Amino acid sequence: MKAFVINLARAGERRRRMEEQFAALGLEAAFHPAVDARELTPEHYARVDRETRRRLGLWPQADGSIANWISQRQVMREIAENGPETVAIFEDDAGLSAELPAVLDALERRPFAFDVVKLNRRSPRTFIPCERLETGHQVGRVRYHDYGSEGYVITREAARHFIENTPLMMREIDQALSRFWENGLNVFYVDPPVVSHDEQDDSQIERDRRRARKAHRRAEGVLSVTWRRVVSALARDIRRRAAFRRLQRGEIGVTPSVDKGA
Repeated sequence: MKAFVINLARAGERRRRMEEQFAALGLEAAFHPAVDARELTPEHYARVDRETRRRLGLWPQADGSIANWISQRQVMREIAENGPETVAIFEDDAGLSAELPAVLDALERRPFAFDVVKLNRRSPRTFIPCERLETGHQVGRVRYHDYGSEGYVITREAARHFIENTPLMMREIDQALSRFWENGLNVFYVDPPVVSHDEQDDSQIERDRRRARKAHRRAEGVLSVTWRRVVSALARDIRRRAAFRRLQRGEIGVTPSVDKGA
């Protein structure tokens, strides 16, 4: 399976670590130059749906999150325009397990219909197994979603759908991909995960988020923000519970099943 790694040009040490990990596993990866959060332009900022975030009581997007969202979409656009049909995308702070190559091989054969398969997990939320790969790994749902985008597999059709239906950034890329009730994608998770978050250095994105949250609280007030977040959370819970039942029935998704008899 073709693999992309999103990497900042100035993050040489991260690139070296990723190259070593891929080489140790016998895998190859194409490195995509990430948009630098320090060099965002007015055009970049114009891609953020700030009004919707404010209405929902969400923090302003951190520059690192904006840069990551744009970078991931650049890779998705490359996939949508040029293929192949199934691709793995990694961030440069990913830790790769020894089982990753076998899992990628199994998913490339598309043994079941999916749009996105998240290779990492961040939280202990309920996992519901749906399929078993020949590697012994389970593939299933997380009730209701997990976060993190250190590594995932996406189909060409799903990349095209995401590009066309998410023209503006309203949520961070990991949330935008995972929220099936908003994006209409058939999202699965691998268990046990074969990608982890490499904690060797602090995330620039997380530092940016902390600064954005402090500024937001000062500008809008804690009570106003909290009320908007509560209202939006209630609406979200209703939507995602209904959508989760549809997801389990196979009614959500854009990538058709592979015809094994063809």
